[in-house]
Amino acid sequence: MNLPNILTILRFILVPVFVAVFFSQLKFNYLIALSVFLLSGLTDILDGFIARRYNMVTQFGKLFDPLADKLMILTVLWCLVLKEYIPSWVFYIVLAKEIFMIIGSALLYGKIKIVVSANIYGKLSTFLFYIAIISLILRWQVSFHILILAIIFAIFALVMYVTKYVNEYKRLKSTSHE
Repeated sequence: MNLPNILTILRFILVPVFVAVFFSQLKFNYLIALSVFLLSGLTDILDGFIARRYNMVTQFGKLFDPLADKLMILTVLWCLVLKEYIPSWVFYIVLAKEIFMIIGSALLYGKIKIVVSANIYGKLSTFLFYIAIISLILRWQVSFHILILAIIFAIFALVMYVTKYVNEYKRLKSTSHE
């Protein structure tokens, strides 16, 4: 178990911590929950940097790092739905996209041992979700617009992933028959 993997596990632990704090009666609970969310984002950046910089990339990290990110964002969005900060359809669109990505990634890994890695559009989408969630919790007026932009980028990233990996699958399949 290396440091990047420990940071990934920490992000899984931070998910229920966020929920507990967000719904608590603590003074400044939203700001504390926001701090937990930001810590999750920081550990995501840090684990990726350490893993690549010090050659600590593992299969565990490749598979579970994106899952931790998806779980945190989906959990926070659901909490925002429950508090009526956002409509439920936002959550369901993001959930459907993530389920499709997880199933697609699992199928690709199972069939041809390809791990779906993040593209620039996926990273931009995640960044926009972080900005949107921060702005929603802080009740900024532009927050819903940023959230819609994040959803658009998430869907665009999905289209780019599907295009790339369908082509890759076809290429590998055609070269295996030659």
